Amino acid sequence: MKNRKNYFTTGEFAKICGVKKQTLFYYDEIGIFRPAITDEHGYRYYSYTQIETFSVLMTLRDLRVPLKEIKAHMEHRSPQALINLLEERRSEIDRMLQQLQWSRKFIDTKIALTEEGLRAPVGEIITEDMPDEYHITTSYKGPDDEKAIAEAVSDHLNFRQELGIPSCYAIGGIIPRYSVSEQGYQYSSFYSVVEKEALEASGYTDIDFDAGGTYLVLYDDHGYRNVCENCRKLLDYAADRNLTLTSDFYEEVILDDLSVDGYYNYLVKLSIRFDG
Repeated sequence: MKNRKNYFTTGEFAKICGVKKQTLFYYDEIGIFRPAITDEHGYRYYSYTQIETFSVLMTLRDLRVPLKEIKAHMEHRSPQALINLLEERRSEIDRMLQQLQWSRKFIDTKIALTEEGLRAPVGEIITEDMPDEYHITTSYKGPDDEKAIAEAVSDHLNFRQELGIPSCYAIGGIIPRYSVSEQGYQYSSFYSVVEKEALEASGYTDIDFDAGGTYLVLYDDHGYRNVCENCRKLLDYAADRNLTLTSDFYEEVILDDLSVDGYYNYLVKLSIRFDG
């Protein structure tokens, strides 16, 4: 056997590389990284020249290249094979970054909505200036019953997911002014607020641009039980003050099961635009 002084034992090599000995045993077992020498007693010895190789392998592992792919690459390595492998990982990392960016956006939006819910003057009609928004909408002409509406909301969600366009907001409903009466109300469509960048990336063009403006707003913390009554309150409020309404009602959930106990305790926001 060559002079052992020029080689590292498994423990020494593991310490230099910052891994456990078991990792080196496993990599030897599956054929990804073998010791330079294995003596007649089964002891493994590693060369200093293998430190750089092992570092590269750990880099690939940190890039989340599966061990199976690392092994296949090492068995058929070449400059072009490395370029192909790294380009594939680069594409995967780009997808991961997009997902992380969306996750961050979702967290920021959820925090903002929850803070809005904490500040909301429940039961009080207020005015609020709202920004421009982009909506994906699906029309609804079904009956006014909970099951049919739930199915329509599910269809809307599936449609948006098929387009590959994420939304940080709960699905909202649009209630035409003319449909509101003492007997009830009717949805005309359901919508998702989406980011302009996400729309441009998807190539989807059949969108609704909702111009910002001044809105009458009424928050209620009894879920959807008082929606009809609250719509009529807003209509009466506008009529008493000769306000010209310029949109239908927008219904959106501000606080849901993540922060309140149960469907019937949701904080629901009703809003309708008017000429200020």
